[in-house]
Amino acid sequence: MINPDIEEVNRIVREHLNVYDFRITPDHLEFYFVLDDEKIFEKSFDDLRIKLRDKNLIPLVKRMKGEHVLIVVKNPKRKFASVWINVILLFVTIISTVWVGMGYYVAYYGDSGLWGNIIGGFLYFSLPLMTILGVHEMGHYFAARRHNVRVSLPFFIPAPTILGTLGAFISVREPIPDKKSLVDIGLAGPIAGFIVAIPITMLGLYLGGINPPVVDWESTNQFLVLNVPLIYEALSYLVPSSEFIHPMAMAGWVGFIVTAINLFPIGQLDGGHVARAIAGENTKYVSYAFAALLFFLGIWYQGWIFFGLLVLLLGLRHPPPLNDITKLDNKRWALAVAGFLLLAVTFVPVPMEVVHLNEDMEIDISAESTVLMENIQNSTLITISVENRGEMRENVSLSVRGNFILSNTSYSFLIEPGEVWKNTTEVGMIEGGNYTLWVNLTTKTGYHKSERITLLCLEKSHNLSFSPTMVNEYSFNATITNYGNNATLRFMTINNVFLSITNSTLPIINDTLFLRTNESATLHFVVGGKTIIVAMDISTYQAAFLIVNV
Repeated sequence: MINPDIEEVNRIVREHLNVYDFRITPDHLEFYFVLDDEKIFEKSFDDLRIKLRDKNLIPLVKRMKGEHVLIVVKNPKRKFASVWINVILLFVTIISTVWVGMGYYVAYYGDSGLWGNIIGGFLYFSLPLMTILGVHEMGHYFAARRHNVRVSLPFFIPAPTILGTLGAFISVREPIPDKKSLVDIGLAGPIAGFIVAIPITMLGLYLGGINPPVVDWESTNQFLVLNVPLIYEALSYLVPSSEFIHPMAMAGWVGFIVTAINLFPIGQLDGGHVARAIAGENTKYVSYAFAALLFFLGIWYQGWIFFGLLVLLLGLRHPPPLNDITKLDNKRWALAVAGFLLLAVTFVPVPMEVVHLNEDMEIDISAESTVLMENIQNSTLITISVENRGEMRENVSLSVRGNFILSNTSYSFLIEPGEVWKNTTEVGMIEGGNYTLWVNLTTKTGYHKSERITLLCLEKSHNLSFSPTMVNEYSFNATITNYGNNATLRFMTINNVFLSITNSTLPIINDTLFLRTNESATLHFVVGGKTIIVAMDISTYQAAFLIVNV
């Protein structure tokens, strides 16, 4: 498979390794060698790898049956994407993040016109987010180049999501040489992105503090809540900000979340590189465990299910480095520990959630009197109270309607949770009958509630009369006479004072008294205080009245 260069390969390998056996197989070459010093071997192997790479060959070190073996295989030819693909994806991702950023800018600052919104979306969201993602990927790029590993420029991924992008990646175009390279390349991106995300977040928090949001939060009871990691929480103590997150602070938040996701020890994610360098072949069990954890967290945040399916599709196993036998040094162990600490301070189990605030408005209507009588009490005061028992400040519109003469018909007001709004309006007398007064409440969120109260309007009767028309006692007799058509009478007080009829010369059936034309009835009344007794003809809503002054 390597013929006719086998002798040349044999010569190059023996220049770098202490070979004691050499075998040729149909698809690769095997060199059995003595490993004297790990540090010397590590340097020799890297030099050997670069020389063989120029011949389109790949060396791979394994330990087989107690022996160290260098296996040399041919590097299959691959066609890589043009750099123009990177440029186009970068341009399209900038457009998509500006588009999403415009929404965040308008929601925070208000509409500034098309070009103002575009500039705001770019400066406050797209630019800082793309900077974090770009620095993250360039961290990988330069770490790979430092270890003489061929990689592509970053590929940005535009997407019509709430972030405008699914992130970015670089393509590693050859196997990673050793465990140290795995740690360095794997952690360079998250550390670089994390470092840049800190000042961006602090600037966003500062801008949020000096520029309170122009947000009409009474217009919706649905909010997207970003749960912040420990590092964001710590920065917010240093730079206090508003309750609503500034678009630039959100870009920093995304940077921290991206850092955490990439540090998951799964497959070929950045954390997967580090896990493979530490755990070797056992890394697959770590990947399985964390993939299962993602699906478990999907119970609370469905985005983890999507991401879990994605890592399953990409594969949970990590290929070994070319040199899988030399150990990590103390520097890389410290770096690996720092990487997992970075995961701890940037990870959020539920990154975001939609919160629906509870709305509960209570309306109470009370009347000074529920009975209006022509020439006696032509109007009454209606007290309307609204209590906000919900969780959000409400922008309320209140309308009062009914077949009455109303002094006020509409109100608009803001009411905080737990507060009570109260107002009094006057209701005027119209023609006799039962009338309903409706109070309708609506908020900017579309919440609606209504309550009603029934009032009785009575016209003064010319056919019914009391004798006497005024008394000064709690207990007394009075006569009611009907000079008109037959009437069915019901007795009440206009201000709901206690009233009892203890005796009558005509029978009272079901609280009503029937009087024929020119018929009278003498009744004994007992009242609870100062009031007006009304005798109403239930068919005509006409009535006689008796004033009680005590």
